Amino acid sequence: MKGVWIPDNPVRRPLSRILRSASKAPSAAMQPAQHPSRSENESLDACGTNAQAAGGAAAVPGATSAGEAMEAVPRTRARLHATFQLWLVVIGIGTLVGSLWLTREPAGLPLWLRVYTGVSLVSSIALLALVPGALLMAIARWVPRWGLATLLQAHLAAWALVLLYSDTVVFRLMRYHMNGAFVNLVTTEGSGDALHLGAYIWLTAGVIVAGLTLAFSVFLRWRARREDERSRAGLRGHLVLQPRFVMLALLLPLVVFEKGVWAAAEWTGEAEVLHATRSVPGLKLRPSQVLDDVGAGMLGTHLRPEEARLAWPAEAPVLPADGPRPDLFLCVLDSWRADAFHPDVTPSVAGFAAGARVFHDHLSSGNATRFGLLGMLYGLHGAYWGRVLEGGVPPVLVTALQSAGYEVRVFSAASMSFPEFRLTAWSSLDPDAVVDRFDGVDGAPAPRRSDVKDTRVADAVEAWLAARDPSRPYFCFVLLDAPHQPYFNPGGPFQPALESLNYIELGTTPAGPEQDALREEVHNTYLNAVHHSDREVGRMLRALEAHGDPDRGRVTLLTGDHGEEFGEHGYWGHTSNFTPEQVRVPFLMAGPGIEAGAEHGPTSHLDVSNTLLELLGADPAQRGGYSLGQDLLAPPAERDRAMGSWAHMGLWTASGIFSLPLEPERDFLAVMTPDWRLHPDREARFEIEAEPLRALSEECLRFLAPSAR
Repeated sequence: MKGVWIPDNPVRRPLSRILRSASKAPSAAMQPAQHPSRSENESLDACGTNAQAAGGAAAVPGATSAGEAMEAVPRTRARLHATFQLWLVVIGIGTLVGSLWLTREPAGLPLWLRVYTGVSLVSSIALLALVPGALLMAIARWVPRWGLATLLQAHLAAWALVLLYSDTVVFRLMRYHMNGAFVNLVTTEGSGDALHLGAYIWLTAGVIVAGLTLAFSVFLRWRARREDERSRAGLRGHLVLQPRFVMLALLLPLVVFEKGVWAAAEWTGEAEVLHATRSVPGLKLRPSQVLDDVGAGMLGTHLRPEEARLAWPAEAPVLPADGPRPDLFLCVLDSWRADAFHPDVTPSVAGFAAGARVFHDHLSSGNATRFGLLGMLYGLHGAYWGRVLEGGVPPVLVTALQSAGYEVRVFSAASMSFPEFRLTAWSSLDPDAVVDRFDGVDGAPAPRRSDVKDTRVADAVEAWLAARDPSRPYFCFVLLDAPHQPYFNPGGPFQPALESLNYIELGTTPAGPEQDALREEVHNTYLNAVHHSDREVGRMLRALEAHGDPDRGRVTLLTGDHGEEFGEHGYWGHTSNFTPEQVRVPFLMAGPGIEAGAEHGPTSHLDVSNTLLELLGADPAQRGGYSLGQDLLAPPAERDRAMGSWAHMGLWTASGIFSLPLEPERDFLAVMTPDWRLHPDREARFEIEAEPLRALSEECLRFLAPSAR
């Protein structure tokens, strides 16, 4: 038995097995007996067992016995090689998953551009995988217990792929990635009212993570043992699996080529390349930011400069003491798009329309709630949102009404903490004046369904109107939330409809008859939700009539905060573009001084606050000091209209819809058709609309001053 190391604890590993293992490695058996060193093996096993060898002791990790340690626990170098191979597997699977970003790219792209888009995908996935790759390597090197390290690595790799897949679903729904808006959604108090994933989504994610964790654990153990066996036998690993070869000969040239082509396209203004690859996330090199302030005519000024503070209002409106003081009732239906105003869908609103002014060409000031209400209550573009939130600045409309003796009350089926309206629009109010939390009935949990909360809002408005002091004028703001995803409703006349909304199904169903059928079901579910909210609007309108003051009068305004898309242009929901489906909304207004009938002039949510204040006697000459809007009741025949989103400003013009990044280094300027396709003659259209674009830039900077820092 000379040359064979026999452990002194052979209970779990019989001598015959050790001899068979030794016979498979004759070169090792012919060497003098020696013990494994700590540099060749790990220090402790998962149970902290110390292996005692004949004639000495060596600490060996991860084994149930000392003899098993030499074979069962690979050395650190082998574990690192196996980890690198797992990283390559993650890149490969990630590329397959990431290809879902490209499933709805425009048809007719030339072959070379399709090939380049694929190269861009692999390059971006590799770069995105660097962070989980570094964590995988750190675990392999610094976690001594092999079993625990393998489990952590497998779990991390699984979650990286699940997050990547989640991003593809978000992108196929909204056409943007998990950006600041998404982080704000999942981290802000009250966001649960805006995002209902459901048990199915969480169960699916859990099953996928568990399955991938198991598969990756098996893969890691297999590859680590194989690498260890090859190393002990003195064999080199395969060239294509060597980290230096893969990084320096394959991935680095690929990334340099992809980024170089994109940078050249950005510099020369090749919009086709930029637009074809905008679905792929990751680092974008923008040489025009360094070499040219204009960037081949593509880049404009920062519409949201970092070093600036809000200087608004420049001039506050003055309400004359003897001016009219009508009650003001402003009711907003979340996600109410223009074509969802129809007698079959909204019979209560249709009845109200008979005595109201109905605006047929009205746009929201944004494609999301925060930007729609910002324009409506403040008269400001979406570019100002961050500054308003930073300073906790209330609207001039609200503070002027408070100064004029108005009682201001807010009733909302959605949390006023998300978006952060308690910190902005309603920051000057007593917190109890904002009603957005509802207790359950008879000890039941508080309702989460938006249709139930819509009914509770109508109950609260009726009770408040019946109990309040009628001698004091009021401004009442109401937000109904059922038409927002997931379109909760108690059932309705529009069928076939869904019982619940499945976001994975929305994001993965391919174009064709199956998607058309799904679109019909989703749209009908939405219409049933609007129909339910309309029923609650009817209740509140009747309560307003029952408790109104005929001498004082009342101005009533009904509208949506933004629209909603149902796959018409490859998008679902809102927040993703400036198409008519996402920004055109119903708008109805009635009251003293407001002529009933149809209004076909172009109007905007930006016009609301100054129009209401001017109905109360504010001087229109002061308008420019606090509002970017115009007179709702006397709109111009033609007009360019702006709207905001999280990272862009949109501008509707006769030449197309301009999409302008608030920070030019993060995106490129685009001109889109109403169906959200890229205009081929972008530069020419920028020249044609140079004046409106300069005006928008001035408006986004008008109420900013240099930062005091």
